[in-house]
Amino acid sequence: MPNTSPRDPRGHIKIAVSDFNTSYLFYADIFEGLGYRQVSNKDDRAGWASPDGYGVSIAQADIPDYPYKFSAPGLHHLCLKADSIEIVDRVYKLALEKDAHIFDAPQKYPNYTDKYYAVFFADPDGIKLEVAYY
Repeated sequence: MPNTSPRDPRGHIKIAVSDFNTSYLFYADIFEGLGYRQVSNKDDRAGWASPDGYGVSIAQADIPDYPYKFSAPGLHHLCLKADSIEIVDRVYKLALEKDAHIFDAPQKYPNYTDKYYAVFFADPDGIKLEVAYY
């Protein structure tokens, strides 16, 4: 039987960023709003864990001037699960405070599930992020 303890990682993703300091300030607040805990912080990389143990880290890109292109081969978007509609709304407000590009303000998506509620916005490099309750 698999161990699903929050202390055992349930997978992870690493995002290469063009400017670590800018991205750190952005992601630290977003992850705090989601209830993630910071698990590492080095000069050019940092990591967080969701309440369920999913890991997300950011690191300075080796080629910082290589732009992210939405819908090109590679990452389309990253969905981070929220535990409530209120958390989705809180993260939306944080994204607005950070002047993030908002693709879609928080709303229901009944075509996904009856309770699906999400916001879509961009990180400092333009990577599309989704925060969803479902």
